[in-house]
Amino acid sequence: MKKAFCIQPGWLDFSMFWGIIAIGLSAAVVLQMELIGYGPVSLPALLLLLAMALLAGAQVWRSRLIIEPAQITVRRLMPGNTLVIRRGDLTAATWTKHGGTLKTRTYGDINFLRFGHGENLQQAVTAVLSERG
Repeated sequence: MKKAFCIQPGWLDFSMFWGIIAIGLSAAVVLQMELIGYGPVSLPALLLLLAMALLAGAQVWRSRLIIEPAQITVRRLMPGNTLVIRRGDLTAATWTKHGGTLKTRTYGDINFLRFGHGENLQQAVTAVLSERG
């Protein structure tokens, strides 16, 4: 059975990406205030705001950990960065309060963040590890 979980990349990547989004949103506000002020919305500020919102939405939508019986797929923002981990390549999984690390033979350690309750994710990864034999 296929299960998909929303994840974010490790802390460093997470902080850099969302920091850039915050800077872009702030730049849109500054651009609006410098060009027009509190008057009608300026087109450059609106375009920058929409671009940042679309980028943030794409990050949330694309970042998934998909667990299937034979493999685990780690999807990232860019489709070319998708990692497919076969069941035999996964050696261990460790968990923290807000994330985890998948230890693999092919890719090394893969860190990710999971906000909210991660018990279902832990159970699904543990099931793949136990099936590995």
